[in-house]
Amino acid sequence: MKVLLACGGGMSSSILAENLVAEAKKNGDEDFYMEATGTESVGLKMQQENWDALLLAPQVSFRKAYLQQEADAKGIPLIPIEGVLYTPMGIPDLYRLIKETVGK
Repeated sequence: MKVLLACGGGMSSSILAENLVAEAKKNGDEDFYMEATGTESVGLKMQQENWDALLLAPQVSFRKAYLQQEADAKGIPLIPIEGVLYTPMGIPDLYRLIKETVGK
């Protein structure tokens, strides 16, 4: 599964992405791939590669309408991340949410 994470700058989101990949591996999901990118690069990333889901970091939730259009154009779900899941303690629940939403 390939997941693109839309964020503001990438620092905290890169840490979140690393933790989600580690959680996937812990659950035997070796094919889980995640990449964090700024909201301004989402359109280009969506053109360059096929993604299974687009995550939206809480700090850029104001870009949801724009990013929903990008996700809809590719036929993939947009998953807004609640603040409580955007923490190390929320990683297992966020991973389950992604798996349930994408269905893979």
